[in-house]
Amino acid sequence: MTISFNQNPESLFPENILSADPTGRRWRVAHTKSRREKALAHYLAGAGIGYYLPMVCRQQKNNNRVRSSFIPVFNGYLFFLADDYGRHAALRSNHIARVIDVGDEVKLVQELTRIEKVLSGGVRVYPYDFISEGKWVRVKSGPLKDVVGRVVRKDSNYRLVLSVEIICQSISVTIDADQVEPAG
Repeated sequence: MTISFNQNPESLFPENILSADPTGRRWRVAHTKSRREKALAHYLAGAGIGYYLPMVCRQQKNNNRVRSSFIPVFNGYLFFLADDYGRHAALRSNHIARVIDVGDEVKLVQELTRIEKVLSGGVRVYPYDFISEGKWVRVKSGPLKDVVGRVVRKDSNYRLVLSVEIICQSISVTIDADQVEPAG
């Protein structure tokens, strides 16, 4: 489901959720059904349950137009703070595949606070460990769409190597990190 730019949920609900006193509540991780992170955020806000859904703005080029949309940083995950009643209320939303209870809540809040600081700093962020050097990737947009190659260097861009094995020759190309996805 596509929603308009101004209908996106807030990343933090309430705004002080990362510094709020959790008395009687526990941090939990909702592993959502496919592409339901924003719908779950809207549901939780309506139920008065605090959450954190880190999102970044991505621009997508289609023909002669550029579209902007907010996408979750961690695909399929939303962090929420709730008591047992709130946990059950969240499960009733029908947007959650499973709830992961957090063992070390202090560590989680520290990690989420660092992520929020980076995201609010206005710098570009890139996915990291899910695509590492040596992995096969597929280009998902642009003139190299559907080209498959191996990542040999990773920084703000990826260096892909494309090979013709029968003649033992290769070429390399640099591509933006957000233009690739893991090859099936």
